[in-house]
Amino acid sequence: MNAELWAAALTGLWTGIITSVSPCPLATNIAALTHISKYSGAGRLAVLSHGGLYALGRASAYIIIGFLLVKSLLSAPSFSFFMQKYGSQALSPILVLAGMYMLDMFGRGFGGFNLFDLSKFKAEGGALSSLFMGFVFALAFCPISAALYFGVILPLAAKNSAPFVLPLVYGLGTALPVIGLAIVIDFGLKKVSAITGLASSFEKYAKPATAWVFIVSGVFLGLRYIFGVV
Repeated sequence: MNAELWAAALTGLWTGIITSVSPCPLATNIAALTHISKYSGAGRLAVLSHGGLYALGRASAYIIIGFLLVKSLLSAPSFSFFMQKYGSQALSPILVLAGMYMLDMFGRGFGGFNLFDLSKFKAEGGALSSLFMGFVFALAFCPISAALYFGVILPLAAKNSAPFVLPLVYGLGTALPVIGLAIVIDFGLKKVSAITGLASSFEKYAKPATAWVFIVSGVFLGLRYIFGVV
């Protein structure tokens, strides 16, 4: 890469980091952090793996959107407006349903008939869940993330003819703080568990805690972006 493209890539990475720590995406960041941290009981490699898959999922969404827009297959202003207006609205029920699924609410039958038994799919969803989460969360554009991505990253990508590289580094940047905090939590938990044995307790409560974070985050997004309450 030439110097100009390197500078654009660093700008994209930093813009992604700024996006991830802004107030607007806070609900999804907390949900992602809680989800990744629950794998601390399986070792640091598991935390890194799920963090990497989460980052890959986010980057994939931005790459697809960026490639299509830079190649002029879609209208950037109208697409930006659509995702900004409806992205968080669509994410709200997805988060609530994901939390309900993790709490096994769909596995409870009515009168002995289990209509929504999804337990047989759980074994297959572990790693892919982090990838899918990153992809879906990336699509939940709010005003600041839409402004930074469509107003900064895509023009840079178009100027440098880099519809793949810049959305990629931006997507990785949006996931870096979440991964870093998950590793810090994992490291701190391991040190504490060596004395108090809290790791097993954390692992026991991590799944329902994650589920309720998802549900609360989904309800918050719904109240704010669908009903305009908060």
